[in-house]
Amino acid sequence: MKEWISDIFKTDLKSYISIGDKIKVEVKEGNYRGFYLSRVEDVSDVIKIALPTDEKGRYAVLEKFTPIFISYFINKKRLGFNSKNIDRVVENGFRLLIVSFPDEIFRIEDREFFRIKVNVSTSLLYHDKEIKCLIVNISGGGVLVRSKLKMSKGDMIKVFIPSLQISMPVKIARKSMSNKRKMAEYGCSFMNIKESTRDKIIRYCFSESIKQKKLINV
Repeated sequence: MKEWISDIFKTDLKSYISIGDKIKVEVKEGNYRGFYLSRVEDVSDVIKIALPTDEKGRYAVLEKFTPIFISYFINKKRLGFNSKNIDRVVENGFRLLIVSFPDEIFRIEDREFFRIKVNVSTSLLYHDKEIKCLIVNISGGGVLVRSKLKMSKGDMIKVFIPSLQISMPVKIARKSMSNKRKMAEYGCSFMNIKESTRDKIIRYCFSESIKQKKLINV
C-alpha cells in the first residue's frame, strides 16, 4: 500500500477547493474526537461544510473553536489543512459548520512512505515476552525497531508507540545488523491497521517533521 509524503505551502484555498468536494474531518479535541466525512457547501468569505458524520452516520456537533484537520482529493492529489469550527448554522434545513481559512496547506502526494526519524525508547511483545527496544523511524506503513533480541523475517510482534499510546501488531519484513552495540534492526509493517489509526500515525509523522524543521531553523 502506498502512503503520502507532504510539502507545506501557503496558497489561496479558493484555487484548491470547490463546492461539492468530499472531505475527511479529523476532530482533535473534545467529546467528538475522531474521523468524520463531510462535504464543502460554500467557499466565499467563509468555508461552510456539512455537519460531519462518522461511518455509522452519527453527527459531530462541535463546540466553537474546536481544532480540526480537513483533507480531501483534488486532481488525484490529497491536500489538507488545519482549521477550527467557528460556528454552526442551519441553511435550507441542513446543519452546516463554518470553519476557518488556513494559513498553510499540506500537499500530500502518492509516493513512497513518508518516514521520520524518532529514536523513541519503548517495548515490543514477542511470544508473550515484553522486550525493551528503540523505534528508529516510523511511517504510516510501519516502524524500524532496534533490539538485542534475535528475531526472524516473517515473525509477528507488537510494538508500543508511546507518543500515540497504541500497541500495533507488525510483521518483520527485513532484518539488518546495526553498528550500535551489536543490535539488530527490524523493518516492520503494520498489520490489520485501521485507516483512522493510519491517519493518526501519518499526522504524528507530519507534526514531528514540522517540529524538527523548526529546530533546525532556530
